[in-house]
Amino acid sequence: MLLSFIIFAVFTLTMLTAAIKDASTMTIPNWVSLVLLGAFVVCFPFVWQGLPNFGEHMASGLGMFAVGFAMFAFGWLGGGDAKLMAATSFWWTFSDLALYVGYTTLAGGALALFILAGRQFIPVKVMTAPWMQTMFKDQKKMPYGLALAFGALATLPQSDIFRYAAGLG
Repeated sequence: MLLSFIIFAVFTLTMLTAAIKDASTMTIPNWVSLVLLGAFVVCFPFVWQGLPNFGEHMASGLGMFAVGFAMFAFGWLGGGDAKLMAATSFWWTFSDLALYVGYTTLAGGALALFILAGRQFIPVKVMTAPWMQTMFKDQKKMPYGLALAFGALATLPQSDIFRYAAGLG
């Protein structure tokens, strides 16, 4: 139980930090992704389920690293978003990864609609808070770290690694 609490706390605080930083500055610091990846490396031996399971985690993380790299190269995703997506994906097996991608996609669509509506309907003189300026004035950027954080936090309680740490798997 203690391990599941530690995983939940570290994972949640890291993802919330990424979301807040991205919403307020349109950047996700490298240390956030490194903490997330480091926490996985530290926690995984305690929830060891064999080499095939380890292979799934590695394939998920490395596969999403390649996807994120390609999306960054095409200008579809920021560098911080790509690194966060890859670091988060090391926590998932293939079935968890499918949930993560689904939740993140839905959250990203809702975020895009929210930002488009805000850019259309919020008067510029009302946007006095720095985070509002950042989120609604820049016509080319979107803080996708918010969607990534939502997807990760929605996936974590259902993930194999969390369920195993909680003694449910």
